[in-house]
Amino acid sequence: SVLAQTYPDFELIAVDDRSTDGSLEILESFSDPRLRILRHEANQGAALTRNDALDAARGAYIAIMDADDICEPVRLERQVAYLDQHPQIGLVGCGIFDNIDARGKVLCTTRHPADDEVIQRTLMQKWCFLHSSIMFHKELQQAVGGYRKAFEPAEDHDLVLRILDRAQAHNIEERLVRYRLNPKGLSVFGHQYINEMGIIAMRLAHRRRAGEAEDLEREMPYLQELKQRRKVMQGADGVAQRWRDSFYAANRYYGFGCKELCAGRMENARRCFTQALVTNAMFIKAWFGFTLSFMPSIAYRMRFIFRTSLQQLNDAL
Repeated sequence: SVLAQTYPDFELIAVDDRSTDGSLEILESFSDPRLRILRHEANQGAALTRNDALDAARGAYIAIMDADDICEPVRLERQVAYLDQHPQIGLVGCGIFDNIDARGKVLCTTRHPADDEVIQRTLMQKWCFLHSSIMFHKELQQAVGGYRKAFEPAEDHDLVLRILDRAQAHNIEERLVRYRLNPKGLSVFGHQYINEMGIIAMRLAHRRRAGEAEDLEREMPYLQELKQRRKVMQGADGVAQRWRDSFYAANRYYGFGCKELCAGRMENARRCFTQALVTNAMFIKAWFGFTLSFMPSIAYRMRFIFRTSLQQLNDAL
């Protein structure tokens, strides 16, 4: 989808972080001269891998793309034009995007704020970008540094906050990227963990914007505790954590289903409720929603039941 862009003047830097799933072979099967492949001898993780790509980039703008998402053909064209025409904007994203399942079917549509003032305020409370959709000035990234490994897997939230300490932002109100929700992926299954890391990134941003030193060292013990706690859970504790994760992930899918059901998009709602049940078959509310998705007239009259779940979804996203 990147190589199919209508905007031709770009380089695609793909970093193989010692993959074991055939990704390198797939990359090497392309002969497009715009593709540059970097290879790691040992796995380094998301933050350092992304930083290698940032360091290698030669363009004035950097666009981020994750491996399992899909760019619409006009994505780069629209974002480059916007940044060219609005020099005060340092970072641009996608304000409307479809969440898709593993097969590419639409689950639900997400909307993020477009205006800089609203984005700046929201970003200090919760994440409001699609990471795979952002484009920013390379000089801004160089000024603030790259992704910080300490914040994995919320390294994107931390970087964007630091960029927006110095620049304005905008989300283009157009579908430019499709975001794939993998039910086994960390962005779904570990969303609560990501939120905890994001809270620390926001706390540091509050200090910077108040004119104080961010004092990352003060937060490092807690950051390390969160990582260690998630890494070492075994036995009964590990089972309990996996259950909590699956329940949390199922609740996210359920929230998406409620949103689609209330909007009258029953097929999308059914997909979301199905994903919730695949994630945790004991999530009873999803069975209720799944059943109602076959009865649109009754679902419409009972939509008030789903308001709490919709509010929880809005708070989480």
